[in-house]
This record gives sequence, structure tokens and C-alpha cells, in this order.
Amino acid sequence: MIKFLTGLILLLFASSTFACTESKSKLFLSKLHWVTEDYPPYNYLDESGRLVGAVPEILAMIYNELSIKKRGNNIIVLPWARLIMYMERYSDYGAFSMVTTPERANKFQLVPLPITTKISVLALTSNIDTLKNKTFDELTIAVVRGDIGQKLLNIQNNPAKQVETISAISMLEMLLRKRVDAIAYSEDVTYYQLKKLGVEKSTITSLHLLKDDSDVNFVFHKDTSNCVIELFTKELATLNKNGKLQPVWKKYIQD
Repeated sequence: MIKFLTGLILLLFASSTFACTESKSKLFLSKLHWVTEDYPPYNYLDESGRLVGAVPEILAMIYNELSIKKRGNNIIVLPWARLIMYMERYSDYGAFSMVTTPERANKFQLVPLPITTKISVLALTSNIDTLKNKTFDELTIAVVRGDIGQKLLNIQNNPAKQVETISAISMLEMLLRKRVDAIAYSEDVTYYQLKKLGVEKSTITSLHLLKDDSDVNFVFHKDTSNCVIELFTKELATLNKNGKLQPVWKKYIQD
């Protein structure tokens, strides 16, 4: 799941004439309003209401290495649809963690983490054999509105009927209660949410792979200075090169 950011770094450093300075970039980052969603194990609120997860820890490491003070309680947890609205409207907002799609790459500036995630159509294991004999236009699939699962279904022109939900938990509960045939979601996040619900991982099985290697990104407004993106990406790559990111990832993701 770990990969290097070499290609992106070379692309960013290909142009060395930026109109801003490192100090201005740090000042911008210090004032940036970060928003995220409940998307464990990447980012989520623990039982005490504290934001935890692999991505908040990595963000804190970046700010620490850049000597930028940023309090964790400045990161706001929002529903996904509202997060997207903020990122579209306000240039002083940043977000995480967003999976890449062509639409999002055009709409925002994405800085990929050195990790990927697998997005699949998942169903109850007890029902897999039956569903394999059906076509997608016979299936009802629950999605989180605006989430990558729904985006990939639409990009791939999947004919299944979609039922929109506002959260992963409500989506999973629909599946467990057999109100839908399947869900479209990140496998990592699905299995983590099952654990929170006290349900065995083996209860759900992948029916169809939508994308095997989706990037997980930090997100900046389209108008964010290239100098800011360069500084942020450079520090992320340095942390990765020094072997500091993999332990954080392994802390939250168990194979």
C-alpha cells in the first residue's frame, strides 16, 4: 500500500519560479481551515470526541516538521457533501482524505498520500453466490452521497439502482438488514466500520472491484498557490523517504 511520490515531486519541481516565498507559504498553511469527515481508519472521532486516524497524524507531522503551529481542534468534522461545498467555495480551506477521480482532479488541487485504497462493491458473504448469477441492473446498491463509491459507479455507467445514504454506518446497516443487495465503498473503511459495529469481517465479501489502487489525498482549493502545494508535497515526500509514514499507516490499517 506504500508508494513514493517521486513523479509528483518531479512535476512540481519542474517549474522553479514561484511568486511566493516559503515564509508566505507557511503563513498560509498556518491560517488554513482544515475540514474532514468521519472516514475511519483514515480520520474519525474517537470515543472522547478527539479527531484521530492515520491522516490527521500525518498532517500533524507535516506541520511539526515545518514548525507551523496548528491545534487539532481547528480541524472540523463535517458530512461529506458539506465538506465538498466548503472546498468549492472557500480558498482558505483544506480537506482530507479524498480519493482521486478525474472530476476532483479538475476541481481541486490534490496531494496524494503514499497509500492507496481499494474501492469495491461489497455484499453479504451469505448472499454472494446468488448475486453472482445476477446482472447489475438487477441489483440495488447503497452508497454514501457524493462518496467515491458512488462516483465510480457513475463513471463506469453501472446500471444498478442506487440508494443514497448520509453515512457509512447507515449504509452498512441497510446491508446487514438486507434492505439492499450490496454497498459501494472503500474496503479498508468498510471493514473498520464493521469492527465498530461488532460484526465479523468475514460477514461481507467483495462482489466486484471498482478500483484497485485509488489515491488518498490532501485537498486544496484550485486557486491555492503552487508554492504552498510544493512546500506541502515536499515535506510529505521527505517524511515518506525517511520511513516515518509507514508506521503511522500500520498503526491504523491491519492487513
